[in-house]
Amino acid sequence: MKKRLLYALLTILGLVILSVLFITIRRITANAGIERDWQQVPASGPELKATTRLEIIPLYENDRTDERFDFGHGVSYLIRTDSATVLMDLGHNPEESAQLASLKNMQTLGIAWEEIDAVVISHPHPDHVGGDKAWQNKTVSFAGLEGDLTQMPIYVPIHMANAGGTMIYSADPTLISADIGTTGVISFPDVFPLYLFDPKGYEQGIVIHVADQGLVLITGCGHPTLEKLVARAEALYGEQVVGVVGGLHYGNASPEEILPHIQFLESRQPKLVALSPHDSGPEVIKAFHATLSKAYRYIKVGEAIQFP
Repeated sequence: MKKRLLYALLTILGLVILSVLFITIRRITANAGIERDWQQVPASGPELKATTRLEIIPLYENDRTDERFDFGHGVSYLIRTDSATVLMDLGHNPEESAQLASLKNMQTLGIAWEEIDAVVISHPHPDHVGGDKAWQNKTVSFAGLEGDLTQMPIYVPIHMANAGGTMIYSADPTLISADIGTTGVISFPDVFPLYLFDPKGYEQGIVIHVADQGLVLITGCGHPTLEKLVARAEALYGEQVVGVVGGLHYGNASPEEILPHIQFLESRQPKLVALSPHDSGPEVIKAFHATLSKAYRYIKVGEAIQFP
Protein backbone atom coordinates (compact mmCIF):
# COMPACT_ATOMS: atom_id res chain seq x y z
CA MET A 1 0.00 0.00 0.00
CA LYS A 2 2.81 2.41 0.93
CA LYS A 3 4.62 1.66 -2.33
CA ARG A 4 1.46 2.36 -4.34
CA LEU A 5 0.93 5.63 -2.51
CA LEU A 6 4.55 6.63 -3.06
CA TYR A 7 4.29 5.72 -6.75
CA ALA A 8 1.09 7.78 -7.10
CA LEU A 9 2.70 10.78 -5.40
CA LEU A 10 5.81 10.54 -7.58
CA THR A 11 3.61 10.30 -10.68
CA ILE A 12 1.65 13.42 -9.69
CA LEU A 13 4.87 15.28 -8.87
CA GLY A 14 6.33 14.29 -12.24
CA LEU A 15 3.24 15.54 -14.07
CA VAL A 16 3.36 18.83 -12.19
CA ILE A 17 7.04 19.30 -13.03
CA LEU A 18 6.42 18.49 -16.71
CA SER A 19 3.46 20.89 -16.81
CA VAL A 20 5.47 23.73 -15.28
CA LEU A 21 8.36 23.01 -17.63
CA PHE A 22 6.02 23.00 -20.64
CA ILE A 23 4.40 26.31 -19.62
CA THR A 24 7.79 27.89 -18.96
CA ILE A 25 9.18 26.85 -22.35
CA ARG A 26 6.05 28.16 -24.09
CA ARG A 27 6.41 31.44 -22.21
CA ILE A 28 10.08 31.85 -23.12
CA THR A 29 9.36 31.03 -26.76
CA ALA A 30 6.44 33.48 -26.84
CA ASN A 31 8.54 36.27 -25.32
CA ALA A 32 11.21 35.75 -27.96
CA GLY A 33 8.53 35.93 -30.66
CA ILE A 34 7.11 39.12 -29.13
CA GLU A 35 10.53 40.76 -29.26
CA ARG A 36 10.92 39.75 -32.93
CA ASP A 37 7.47 41.15 -33.68
CA TRP A 38 8.40 44.47 -32.10
CA GLN A 39 11.47 44.82 -34.29
CA GLN A 40 9.26 44.61 -37.38
CA VAL A 41 7.72 48.05 -36.90
CA PRO A 42 6.18 49.56 -40.05
CA ALA A 43 8.19 52.55 -41.27
CA SER A 44 5.06 54.72 -41.44
CA GLY A 45 1.30 54.54 -41.28
CA PRO A 46 -1.50 55.69 -43.55
CA GLU A 47 -2.18 59.42 -43.86
CA LEU A 48 -4.16 60.51 -40.81
CA LYS A 49 -6.10 63.74 -41.21
CA ALA A 50 -6.60 66.09 -38.26
CA THR A 51 -9.90 66.52 -36.43
CA THR A 52 -10.96 69.78 -34.81
CA ARG A 53 -12.76 67.94 -32.02
CA LEU A 54 -12.48 64.77 -30.00
CA GLU A 55 -15.10 63.46 -27.60
CA ILE A 56 -14.72 60.23 -25.63
CA ILE A 57 -17.77 58.94 -23.74
CA PRO A 58 -17.17 55.94 -21.41
CA LEU A 59 -20.08 53.52 -21.88
CA TYR A 60 -18.67 50.82 -19.58
CA GLU A 61 -16.03 51.28 -16.92
CA ASN A 62 -15.27 50.57 -13.28
CA ASP A 63 -16.66 53.93 -12.12
CA ARG A 64 -19.75 55.96 -12.98
CA THR A 65 -21.26 59.40 -12.60
CA ASP A 66 -24.58 58.24 -11.10
CA GLU A 67 -26.77 55.21 -10.48
CA ARG A 68 -28.53 55.38 -13.83
CA PHE A 69 -25.55 53.57 -15.35
CA ASP A 70 -24.34 50.00 -15.00
CA PHE A 71 -20.62 49.69 -14.36
CA GLY A 72 -17.96 47.07 -13.69
CA HIS A 73 -14.62 45.61 -14.70
CA GLY A 74 -14.21 46.31 -18.40
CA VAL A 75 -14.02 48.96 -21.10
CA SER A 76 -16.29 50.42 -23.76
CA TYR A 77 -15.80 53.94 -25.14
CA LEU A 78 -17.75 55.94 -27.72
CA ILE A 79 -15.35 58.12 -29.71
CA ARG A 80 -16.50 61.07 -31.81
CA THR A 81 -14.40 63.09 -34.28
CA ASP A 82 -15.14 65.31 -37.28
CA SER A 83 -15.42 62.31 -39.60
CA ALA A 84 -16.88 59.43 -37.60
CA THR A 85 -18.35 57.96 -34.43
CA VAL A 86 -16.61 54.76 -33.34
CA LEU A 87 -17.38 52.27 -30.58
CA MET A 88 -14.17 50.94 -29.02
CA ASP A 89 -14.70 47.64 -27.16
CA LEU A 90 -17.95 46.28 -25.74
CA GLY A 91 -17.22 45.92 -22.05
CA HIS A 92 -18.04 42.86 -19.94
CA ASN A 93 -21.16 40.81 -19.28
CA PRO A 94 -20.24 38.69 -16.23
CA GLU A 95 -23.83 37.63 -15.59
CA GLU A 96 -24.48 36.94 -19.30
CA SER A 97 -27.43 39.33 -19.13
CA ALA A 98 -29.82 39.66 -22.05
CA GLN A 99 -28.47 43.15 -22.75
CA LEU A 100 -24.88 44.36 -22.61
CA ALA A 101 -24.37 47.06 -19.99
CA SER A 102 -22.51 49.21 -22.51
CA LEU A 103 -25.48 49.16 -24.91
CA LYS A 104 -27.91 49.82 -22.07
CA ASN A 105 -25.84 52.79 -20.92
CA MET A 106 -25.70 54.06 -24.49
CA GLN A 107 -29.50 54.08 -24.60
CA THR A 108 -29.64 55.88 -21.24
CA LEU A 109 -27.43 58.59 -22.72
CA GLY A 110 -29.75 58.91 -25.71
CA ILE A 111 -27.15 57.70 -28.22
CA ALA A 112 -28.67 55.84 -31.16
CA TRP A 113 -26.97 52.78 -32.63
CA GLU A 114 -27.38 54.36 -36.06
CA GLU A 115 -24.86 57.05 -35.07
CA ILE A 116 -22.04 54.50 -34.92
CA ASP A 117 -19.93 54.08 -38.06
CA ALA A 118 -17.57 51.31 -36.90
CA VAL A 119 -16.59 49.08 -33.97
CA VAL A 120 -12.95 48.56 -32.94
CA ILE A 121 -11.91 45.75 -30.60
CA SER A 122 -8.65 46.54 -28.80
CA HIS A 123 -7.91 42.95 -27.72
CA PRO A 124 -9.85 39.71 -27.25
CA HIS A 125 -10.25 39.55 -23.46
CA PRO A 126 -13.68 38.86 -21.89
CA ASP A 127 -14.04 42.36 -20.41
CA HIS A 128 -13.59 43.94 -23.84
CA VAL A 129 -15.51 41.60 -26.18
CA GLY A 130 -18.78 41.41 -24.25
CA GLY A 131 -18.30 38.53 -21.82
CA ASP A 132 -16.84 35.10 -21.17
CA LYS A 133 -18.99 33.26 -23.72
CA ALA A 134 -17.90 35.59 -26.51
CA TRP A 135 -14.26 35.15 -25.45
CA GLN A 136 -14.60 31.35 -25.31
CA ASN A 137 -16.12 31.33 -28.79
CA LYS A 138 -13.43 33.72 -30.09
CA THR A 139 -15.95 36.32 -31.14
CA VAL A 140 -17.70 39.43 -29.78
CA SER A 141 -21.17 39.85 -28.28
CA PHE A 142 -23.76 42.54 -29.00
CA ALA A 143 -26.32 41.06 -26.61
CA GLY A 144 -29.57 43.01 -26.61
CA LEU A 145 -28.63 45.20 -29.56
CA GLU A 146 -31.54 47.23 -30.89
CA GLY A 147 -30.23 48.13 -34.30
CA ASP A 148 -28.92 46.77 -37.59
CA LEU A 149 -25.55 45.05 -37.28
CA THR A 150 -25.35 43.54 -40.77
CA GLN A 151 -23.40 46.38 -42.40
CA MET A 152 -21.30 47.33 -39.38
CA PRO A 153 -17.50 47.07 -39.90
CA ILE A 154 -15.85 45.46 -36.85
CA TYR A 155 -12.06 45.87 -36.70
CA VAL A 156 -10.48 43.03 -34.73
CA PRO A 157 -6.87 42.35 -33.60
CA ILE A 158 -7.01 38.61 -34.36
CA HIS A 159 -9.11 36.42 -36.61
CA MET A 160 -12.47 36.11 -34.84
CA ALA A 161 -15.73 34.30 -35.57
CA ASN A 162 -18.35 36.38 -37.36
CA ALA A 163 -20.59 38.31 -34.95
CA GLY A 164 -23.12 39.55 -37.49
CA GLY A 165 -21.22 42.52 -38.90
CA THR A 166 -18.28 42.66 -41.29
CA MET A 167 -15.24 41.32 -39.41
CA ILE A 168 -12.08 43.11 -40.57
CA TYR A 169 -8.68 41.83 -39.49
CA SER A 170 -5.42 43.57 -40.28
CA ALA A 171 -2.21 43.42 -38.28
CA ASP A 172 -1.06 46.62 -40.01
CA PRO A 173 -1.98 50.18 -39.00
CA THR A 174 -5.42 50.85 -40.42
CA LEU A 175 -7.60 53.91 -41.00
CA ILE A 176 -11.04 53.50 -39.43
CA SER A 177 -12.02 56.87 -40.89
CA ALA A 178 -10.13 59.88 -42.24
CA ASP A 179 -9.08 61.05 -38.75
CA ILE A 180 -9.13 57.79 -36.75
CA GLY A 181 -6.32 55.26 -37.16
CA THR A 182 -4.96 52.24 -35.30
CA THR A 183 -1.50 51.43 -34.02
CA GLY A 184 -1.64 48.13 -35.81
CA VAL A 185 -1.57 44.95 -33.76
CA ILE A 186 1.18 44.69 -31.13
CA SER A 187 1.91 41.38 -29.44
CA PHE A 188 2.49 41.11 -25.69
CA PRO A 189 2.94 38.43 -22.97
CA ASP A 190 -0.63 37.56 -22.01
CA VAL A 191 -1.76 37.76 -18.39
CA PHE A 192 -2.52 34.91 -15.99
CA PRO A 193 -4.59 32.78 -16.32
CA LEU A 194 -5.18 33.61 -20.00
CA TYR A 195 -1.57 32.81 -20.91
CA LEU A 196 -2.29 29.17 -20.02
CA PHE A 197 -4.42 29.07 -23.19
CA ASP A 198 -2.05 31.18 -25.31
CA PRO A 199 1.06 32.89 -23.89
CA LYS A 200 0.99 35.52 -26.62
CA GLY A 201 -1.65 38.25 -26.66
CA TYR A 202 -2.48 40.87 -29.30
CA GLU A 203 -3.70 44.43 -28.86
CA GLN A 204 -4.29 47.52 -30.99
CA GLY A 205 -4.83 51.09 -29.87
CA ILE A 206 -6.67 53.95 -31.52
CA VAL A 207 -4.77 57.08 -32.60
CA ILE A 208 -6.41 60.43 -33.35
CA HIS A 209 -4.66 63.58 -34.60
CA VAL A 210 -6.30 66.60 -33.00
CA ALA A 211 -5.66 69.78 -34.97
CA ASP A 212 -3.11 72.18 -33.41
CA GLN A 213 -2.58 69.75 -30.53
CA GLY A 214 -1.02 66.43 -31.52
CA LEU A 215 -1.88 62.75 -31.24
CA VAL A 216 -4.25 61.24 -28.69
CA LEU A 217 -3.75 57.54 -27.95
CA ILE A 218 -6.80 55.58 -26.74
CA THR A 219 -6.11 52.14 -25.26
CA GLY A 220 -8.12 49.17 -24.07
CA CYS A 221 -5.63 47.78 -21.56
CA GLY A 222 -2.24 48.95 -22.76
CA HIS A 223 -0.79 45.46 -22.38
CA PRO A 224 2.10 46.17 -24.80
CA THR A 225 3.12 48.98 -22.34
CA LEU A 226 2.54 52.71 -22.48
CA GLU A 227 6.03 53.33 -23.82
CA LYS A 228 5.65 50.93 -26.74
CA LEU A 229 2.22 52.24 -27.69
CA VAL A 230 3.40 55.84 -27.66
CA ALA A 231 6.50 54.98 -29.67
CA ARG A 232 4.42 53.10 -32.25
CA ALA A 233 1.86 55.91 -32.61
CA GLU A 234 4.52 58.57 -33.12
CA ALA A 235 6.53 56.46 -35.57
CA LEU A 236 3.45 55.76 -37.67
CA TYR A 237 1.77 59.14 -37.74
CA GLY A 238 4.67 61.59 -37.41
CA GLU A 239 3.30 63.72 -34.58
CA GLN A 240 3.89 63.80 -30.82
CA VAL A 241 1.48 61.99 -28.51
CA VAL A 242 -0.05 64.66 -26.26
CA GLY A 243 -2.88 62.60 -24.81
CA VAL A 244 -3.33 59.10 -23.40
CA VAL A 245 -6.77 57.77 -22.44
CA GLY A 246 -7.76 54.27 -21.32
CA GLY A 247 -6.40 51.13 -19.74
CA LEU A 248 -2.72 50.79 -18.87
CA HIS A 249 -2.93 47.70 -16.66
CA TYR A 250 -0.92 49.00 -13.71
CA GLY A 251 -3.12 47.17 -11.22
CA ASN A 252 -2.01 47.94 -7.66
CA ALA A 253 1.59 48.75 -8.57
CA SER A 254 3.72 50.34 -5.85
CA PRO A 255 4.84 53.99 -6.03
CA GLU A 256 8.34 52.79 -6.94
CA GLU A 257 7.01 50.66 -9.77
CA ILE A 258 4.77 53.34 -11.19
CA LEU A 259 7.19 56.28 -10.96
CA PRO A 260 9.12 55.63 -14.23
CA HIS A 261 5.84 55.57 -16.19
CA ILE A 262 4.64 58.81 -14.61
CA GLN A 263 8.01 60.43 -15.35
CA PHE A 264 7.81 59.19 -18.95
CA LEU A 265 4.51 61.01 -19.44
CA GLU A 266 5.51 64.05 -17.42
CA SER A 267 8.60 64.59 -19.59
CA ARG A 268 6.33 64.88 -22.64
CA GLN A 269 4.19 67.63 -21.07
CA PRO A 270 0.88 65.92 -21.93
CA LYS A 271 -2.34 67.86 -22.39
CA LEU A 272 -4.71 64.97 -21.64
CA VAL A 273 -4.23 61.95 -19.35
CA ALA A 274 -7.01 59.63 -18.17
CA LEU A 275 -6.36 56.16 -16.73
CA SER A 276 -9.01 53.47 -16.76
CA PRO A 277 -10.04 52.40 -13.24
CA HIS A 278 -10.82 48.91 -14.53
CA ASP A 279 -7.14 47.90 -14.55
CA SER A 280 -5.33 50.55 -12.49
CA GLY A 281 -6.02 50.84 -8.76
CA PRO A 282 -7.04 53.99 -6.84
CA GLU A 283 -3.51 54.65 -5.53
CA VAL A 284 -2.04 54.43 -9.03
CA ILE A 285 -4.65 56.83 -10.39
CA LYS A 286 -4.05 59.15 -7.44
CA ALA A 287 -0.31 59.18 -8.20
CA PHE A 288 -0.85 60.04 -11.89
CA HIS A 289 -3.32 62.77 -10.94
CA ALA A 290 -0.97 64.26 -8.35
CA THR A 291 1.83 64.71 -10.90
CA LEU A 292 -0.25 65.49 -13.99
CA SER A 293 -3.14 67.35 -12.39
CA LYS A 294 -3.48 70.00 -15.13
CA ALA A 295 -3.94 67.37 -17.82
CA TYR A 296 -5.68 64.67 -15.78
CA ARG A 297 -9.31 63.61 -16.30
CA TYR A 298 -11.16 60.87 -14.44
CA ILE A 299 -12.92 58.18 -16.47
CA LYS A 300 -16.52 57.53 -15.40
CA VAL A 301 -19.44 56.01 -17.28
CA GLY A 302 -21.57 58.79 -18.70
CA GLU A 303 -19.03 61.60 -18.30
CA ALA A 304 -17.71 62.84 -21.64
CA ILE A 305 -14.06 63.78 -22.08
CA GLN A 306 -13.68 66.67 -24.53
CA PHE A 307 -10.36 67.59 -26.14
CA PRO A 308 -9.23 70.29 -26.52
